[in-house]
Amino acid sequence: MSPRPYRMTQRAQSVEQTRGRILRAALAEYAIHGIDGTSMQAVARRADVASGTVLYHFPTPEELADAVIADSAERMALPTAESIDDSAPLSERIRTLTEELFRVYAGTDAEFHMWTKSREHPALRTWELWYYETYGKALSVALGEHAAHPRALQIASALIDPGFRASLLQRGLDEQEAVDETVRLVLAWLDSDTT
Repeated sequence: MSPRPYRMTQRAQSVEQTRGRILRAALAEYAIHGIDGTSMQAVARRADVASGTVLYHFPTPEELADAVIADSAERMALPTAESIDDSAPLSERIRTLTEELFRVYAGTDAEFHMWTKSREHPALRTWELWYYETYGKALSVALGEHAAHPRALQIASALIDPGFRASLLQRGLDEQEAVDETVRLVLAWLDSDTT
């Protein structure tokens, strides 16, 4: 067997690694400056590649933004309705959803900052629709019969939120305590609203 296939494999791996560096660099720039405030040159500098290399992989800023968002969505592994056991007790369903979402939030700080700076960008609007649809279905399964009450969805969603989690962590709670308090608050509200 000739060494050429091995070199081709190495080349393909190198191309994929470069593409990954560009995506990570773009996400970091988007988190600081927003999508529209980020130039292809800034991404190239951060990725430590030539501007032409960025353009080779992503010919337009829109293609780069779409790729960054698609990559982030894939890595997120957002909980789905199917990941919540609808036959489990309410407290267990709420805990499962909260733990899974807080896990996602812990690994997506850059995405959160990108979203806050570029919420109106078309690529993020599409992603946001997907996120809220997926999240909404999982939340409905977690809430069970309470999902029929519109305020239950609003209150639970406000509590199982990246901003609320960040606030709890900033005030000294650790990740597990933040989950515990969030679950307790959601259940307390649901209990008070139905009594």
